[in-house]
Amino acid sequence: MRDIATVLAAHPFFAGLDAAQLDRLAALTSERTHAAGTWMARTGGVADEFHALLSGRAGIEIVTPGARPLVIATVHGGEVVGWSWFVEPHRWHFDVVALDDVHALSLAAAPLRAACDEDAVLGRLVARRLIKVMASRVEGTRHQVVDIYGRR
Repeated sequence: MRDIATVLAAHPFFAGLDAAQLDRLAALTSERTHAAGTWMARTGGVADEFHALLSGRAGIEIVTPGARPLVIATVHGGEVVGWSWFVEPHRWHFDVVALDDVHALSLAAAPLRAACDEDAVLGRLVARRLIKVMASRVEGTRHQVVDIYGRR
């Protein structure tokens, strides 16, 4: 069995955390495989995990009544899925489907939030990194909207 702290340290989202922080996070992390075509998250469901993809691709989708799902972002190994676990009311804002077999580190949300609250440095690092992820996704979505609706 692999040392989870070492695997976390090698993931870009967790790179640079100190050994104590990595050990703390490793204690609430499990390795998971999501088969292609399975849901990793559903809109409105409880956001009780944070996923750090090691390999594979996941599609972040929005669904509107009467329309096919729209993939607004594709997440690859080395990236993360989920910020809803961090923001109340801790419900998924999007559907997430495994496009390929996805191998991920899944961190339990409630203990992760507690760790961030108890270790202010860890909390700031996680919050800053999540904000960068969110900003990147908003920017990517903006580009998609311009591509789709910006041409008249």
